[in-house]
Amino acid sequence: MKSVILAEGKKIDSLHIGEHPVPVPEKGEVRVRLKAHTLNHIDLWVLTGSPAYSVPLPHVMGSEGAGEVDLLGEGLDPAFSFKPGDRVVLSPGQGCLVCELCRSGFESLCPSYRVLGGHLSGVFSEYVCLPPSRLLLVPPNVDPLLASSVTLAGATAHQGLVVRGEARPGERWLVVGASGGVGHLASLLGKVLRLDVYGTYGPEKKRTILSRSMDIPLVSHNDPDWPEQVMKLSGKLFDGVLDTVGGATIPRVLPMLRKGGRAVVVGETTGSLTQFPTRELFGRQISLHGVYLAHRSDILAMLEWVSRGSLRPIINNMGVLTSIDILKGAYRRMLERDFVGKLGFVWG
Repeated sequence: MKSVILAEGKKIDSLHIGEHPVPVPEKGEVRVRLKAHTLNHIDLWVLTGSPAYSVPLPHVMGSEGAGEVDLLGEGLDPAFSFKPGDRVVLSPGQGCLVCELCRSGFESLCPSYRVLGGHLSGVFSEYVCLPPSRLLLVPPNVDPLLASSVTLAGATAHQGLVVRGEARPGERWLVVGASGGVGHLASLLGKVLRLDVYGTYGPEKKRTILSRSMDIPLVSHNDPDWPEQVMKLSGKLFDGVLDTVGGATIPRVLPMLRKGGRAVVVGETTGSLTQFPTRELFGRQISLHGVYLAHRSDILAMLEWVSRGSLRPIINNMGVLTSIDILKGAYRRMLERDFVGKLGFVWG
């Protein structure tokens, strides 16, 4: 079988496609034949040697994937009833599943929480063996690429907007970084939830694609006065902000919130340094939430919206991964932010 391997240094040029024997599931595992994968910013952090994802080399890349059950190992937990042929998606993050945090729905706070492709061996392979707790059934009308796209980015959007942000119909929300993986899914989800959604994006060339995919007011956050532009379009302060960019945007978005508003930060794709406006925080009693990935329930919720046809992720399909150059080019596009939505590929 083929796998995407990172070796000999954490950089894009160290990627190659390796050949390995098809794995045999150990006791309590399920083998999945993978059909499609989508890329995530965690991949870039692994490739650039982020201390948060200090994986040993060689390392199999990738956190997101979907396929079908291929073979069941012995001694499977009877709580799971998977069978060969079941269409499944992988749950990238998982805790111990038994502690109070995991049982109460706060799995990503578990000290044992680990992410496939980030802390553990990844899933960019034709076959993987995993415990059934990392598998979720995919509705029959959902394409594997669409399913893969909502496992990490989409679930994070749901956790940030619905669970932590407690967004309610009729509220006005700003999504900073609406062209990225999490951001565009949060914007689409916001429309489904009947929010009044506004968005920001980077390079001007992204505007046409975004405008075609979602009918929301848009401003480029590359413009120095973008907060003023957003407020001019909105005409009033926001109930909530979901920020996927982080860093220098934080002190600029908090003043855009009404008293008692909510700010949800889900990433720092432009760096972590910032001067924090504490007066804005306590003076207007703003709630600030940090979201790191999500839970199985968030994935299931997003799959349901996709299955209903209410939400359609933007996916740039790179096609069949016949050459590692296809994937190297995709990661360079991610570094240069030269795409909108998600990037994905399939196995032939």
